[in-house]
Amino acid sequence: MTATLNDQELSALFSGPFGEYRAEDRVAEWRKRYVNHVELVRNADEAQWVAPKFQQMLWDDNPVSNIGPGTSVTVTGAYNDKGLAKRLLEMRDSLEGLDLVARSTVLQNGFDEILSRVHPTYAKRRPKARIIRLLALMYPHDITCLMDGPRVWGVQRLIGAQRLAGDFVAQHAALRHRLREVLGDPIDLSGEVDQSIFTWFLWEKKVKRIEDGAITLEAGPGEPSNLPTISLLPANAQRRSLTYVRDNVRLLLAIVREAEHGISREDLVGVILTEATQLNVSSAGNIISQAQGGLGLIDLDNGAYRPTERGLELLTADNPAEVLRAPLVGRVFGMGHLLSILRDNPEGLAQTVLSQQLQSLVPTWTTAQPGSHIISWAKLVGLAQTSTINGVSHLSLTEDGDDYAAALPKDFMERWVIGGPAAGDNATLQEDKSKSVETLGQPYTIDSIINDGCFLERAEIETAIALLSRKRNIILQGPPGTGKTWLAKRLAFALVGERDDSRLMAVQFQPSLSYEDFVRGWRPDGRGGLALADGAFLEAIRSADKEKNRPFVLVIEEINRGNPAQIFGELLTLIETDKRTEAEGLRLAYPRTDDERVHVPENLYIIGTMNLADRSLALVDLALRRRFSFLSLAPALGGPWRAWCRKLGVPIELIIEIENKLTKLNDEIANDRALGPQYRVGHSYVTPLVGEPILNVETWRRWYNEIVESEIAPLVAEYWYDNEEKYKAAVKSLRLDH
Repeated sequence: MTATLNDQELSALFSGPFGEYRAEDRVAEWRKRYVNHVELVRNADEAQWVAPKFQQMLWDDNPVSNIGPGTSVTVTGAYNDKGLAKRLLEMRDSLEGLDLVARSTVLQNGFDEILSRVHPTYAKRRPKARIIRLLALMYPHDITCLMDGPRVWGVQRLIGAQRLAGDFVAQHAALRHRLREVLGDPIDLSGEVDQSIFTWFLWEKKVKRIEDGAITLEAGPGEPSNLPTISLLPANAQRRSLTYVRDNVRLLLAIVREAEHGISREDLVGVILTEATQLNVSSAGNIISQAQGGLGLIDLDNGAYRPTERGLELLTADNPAEVLRAPLVGRVFGMGHLLSILRDNPEGLAQTVLSQQLQSLVPTWTTAQPGSHIISWAKLVGLAQTSTINGVSHLSLTEDGDDYAAALPKDFMERWVIGGPAAGDNATLQEDKSKSVETLGQPYTIDSIINDGCFLERAEIETAIALLSRKRNIILQGPPGTGKTWLAKRLAFALVGERDDSRLMAVQFQPSLSYEDFVRGWRPDGRGGLALADGAFLEAIRSADKEKNRPFVLVIEEINRGNPAQIFGELLTLIETDKRTEAEGLRLAYPRTDDERVHVPENLYIIGTMNLADRSLALVDLALRRRFSFLSLAPALGGPWRAWCRKLGVPIELIIEIENKLTKLNDEIANDRALGPQYRVGHSYVTPLVGEPILNVETWRRWYNEIVESEIAPLVAEYWYDNEEKYKAAVKSLRLDH
């Protein structure tokens, strides 16, 4: 984190490194032109000033800074507006004798006034950068060459300048006031320009953040610009999308604010659940991961989360959403692609089309949801905006979004691609992929499960199906990534005898799920009243009861995330094998009639899944354990897994290396007294998807390293959240050297 410079440090930088920087040829040339233009503007009389040619120079031929995409925002009509020209001349000398606060107010009001006079009269877009450059020539004593808010605020924090009322334009006066306190009053215009250029030097050398491993894009020192600073991580190091929840910015502000004095993971989870009551403990962990690895707002330091410099910037910014723009573009895969696509389609595109285009970028995005989340984030932070065309919602870039799109390299879409296939954090992704190449309704057997990529022995699968047939209720438990949900659905199909989705219902338990959600409860009827509504369990019971001779299956994912005894209510008793008759029927908590009785039919089977590595979950109570049989799954990096990888084109030497690395990590996890075997990393993380092309060795290496960085590393970080050194060593040992 960048520390605030004291007077001595600031003075030493100005007289030492900055002096050398200023002597460089390109900087010396820039400084010379800057000084000449300031002299011209400060000394012009009214006749010179109002001439269209002079106004053109003032607006266009301005050496203070490059303005990137702002060059396309012309104000040609303003050259001949004598009323505007005279007003600018009046403003030029309006700061004489004013104190700091008054000067900053005049600057901010002046900027706002000029903007209102030229936009939209002379420009369709707001020519903000042009106006800042113009003010820098008019007010060399108060305005610097920094063209945008993030740079101004960053330098303001660095030098400890006073924070004034108003937007970033007003803060320029505070920057110059602080520099004069330390460096003294300049004796001439050259000195004024030097202090202005010094702020750019400070930004470049002391403030600008370059992410570890990022590809820097912006021009080097000596070439100031208003292009947003983006620290672009390579595609394989970027986060694969972010979850979007309501009040995202407010939630992130709460996270960073609570972390200012250090906060444990458990306490931070509590903060998140208080601020966002719709989330559960697992979702809260994901939000922490996003705030840390996705957006770089917090970091783990000696077992406590603390704000990064960007996090502190979020707390102090007038518009916190703006602070999130750069990390979203630089650290999240898909955001830059969205901006690039929209820049090539200035009239906008339908959001459904955009979501599908984004989905096509990542092999493991089997739905359009990740793309929809990216679009939601883009709108939230002001990079994109919506409009309705012929009843269809279209998305287009905002002015700020266009600036960020312009800051991307021209070959961004070609260079930032996901190389090779990428497995998800569980085999559900593989299941979705395989569905596209299978015909629903075909006969489904144990052989089908094996052919789909199950790495269990045939006897184990036979045992699971036999146990399900007899007990009717089983739970698949195991570490993350062992294919619990994937196998649950395939066991269901094998029991049914075909891939028939109409006889399979899947739900997911979570802490907020209640009996009223799962069984039956009162819900708003849309007319101001309440009506009884059946939940997923009663719907499954009703479907099975209609066709008593055909098996139906209810899959409950993460069954221990909720409170099963409370969620099932009186029906927990009725799922027992010997209670599945009409004679055992019970009256529900919310009956539709006095004599209504409900029983669980014999042809309804229940398969639950349970992640043993979730620290937030309570132990499953004995009442549930008595009614379910439990099957344990473990990481399966053996012969069947190796054969599967070979079939999909992974070179054998890489298969062996990957197996050895993951096995070594799992041994370390299993032997850790604070963790144990239930925390091992499952094979699904490193299992290629069906239908992926056979690639060369280098591409497979890149695929595996992407999985390590984007999916396994966050998991390991949660395991050893209190031992950063151990976490980093573990991740390093997993990577494949090129």
